[in-house]
Amino acid sequence: MLNSLILFSQFFTKLNIPIPIDDPTNKFKTSIQYITLFSFLLGCIEGVIFWGFTYLFPLWFAWILYWITDGLLTGGFHLDALADTADGFFSSRTSDKIFAIMKDSRLGTMGSLALLYYYALVIGLGIIISPYFNLLHMVLLTICLTMLTKTGLSLLFYKMVYPGNNHGLSDIWLGIKTWRIVIAQLFSIIVITICFSWQGLVSYIFIPLIAVLYRHKVIKVLGGTPGDTLGAFATLSPLIFLVVLTILMRFGL
Repeated sequence: MLNSLILFSQFFTKLNIPIPIDDPTNKFKTSIQYITLFSFLLGCIEGVIFWGFTYLFPLWFAWILYWITDGLLTGGFHLDALADTADGFFSSRTSDKIFAIMKDSRLGTMGSLALLYYYALVIGLGIIISPYFNLLHMVLLTICLTMLTKTGLSLLFYKMVYPGNNHGLSDIWLGIKTWRIVIAQLFSIIVITICFSWQGLVSYIFIPLIAVLYRHKVIKVLGGTPGDTLGAFATLSPLIFLVVLTILMRFGL
């Protein structure tokens, strides 16, 4: 398990852990059950940093700094995928052209807007929900949101199909056993329920529901699930959770 956590840290973050891992491709495939544990631990680091910021700045500004911290620690790993996916899918082109646009390293108009809209939403929702939570629950929220990126990501590994024959980096996600994905989800469900009771559980449920629709759309357009669309949904998962949780809290449910 420790090697799995080190491998995920080396892949998904900018943390410098100079420990070589043998056969990393196979290690990814056999370690997905630990991916939400990894993101939970990363969330704990970010949660502690956020908690420290609250003693220096107003809560709303500490919340903004949390998202900046997350971007710095992860190197915007999934944000790039969100931008590429938005550029491709909102280009109104054929599937081949969409795929080519997503592989283009240049940032387009829709990708830029997607990033702006994303940060506007997560920052705004956090400010809206903050009066309903004490400081402890806001710290727990940062932990859970960080964890949920890999929760949503792992959902799309279920019977994943890559479009075309050249799999590239996505080879590491193909052929993941279902039980590993289930364990990853159960870990997230337990943490979320402990932190936010039934409201958190209801908010989580919307992630797999939307994942089904999202996956159907992606496969219909591209014939499979390329890496950028995986990363995009990883970014959208905490946003989905935050939207639903904010609505539940505002209506006193």
